[in-house]
Amino acid sequence: MENNIYVDTNVFIDLMDSTRPFYKGSFSLIKNSIAEGKTLYINSDTITNAFYILNRTYATISLISLMQKMVALFVVVSIENEEAMMALSLCEDEVCDFKDYEDALQYVCAKKVEADLIVTNDKGFVALDIEIRGTKA
Repeated sequence: MENNIYVDTNVFIDLMDSTRPFYKGSFSLIKNSIAEGKTLYINSDTITNAFYILNRTYATISLISLMQKMVALFVVVSIENEEAMMALSLCEDEVCDFKDYEDALQYVCAKKVEADLIVTNDKGFVALDIEIRGTKA
């Protein structure tokens, strides 16, 4: 049973943008996970990227308020030197198939919190030993 769920940036952004194709599935999965008492994780880079992307859609004050409410639902995983270097090493390793640094960093952070599951809508996401699940469109 998945108790520690790591949420990729694309799913986090889905929660705040109802025009995205995976909004309903992402919202449902996160809502049900919270109701079931699961622990949900994002990393600090997710907040930065989400703010940057959504700042084009929302007025800054509205976005800040929304982001504060959303971030409060998650445990934020810090990215330190060790995580950054591990992600870079994964991208360098031809056996691992990590071509995307951001995905490698998400994976490293998921490992850091001993996640049982990574939720992502990125079809190319690589996770060596953690289950991956997408949300429905």
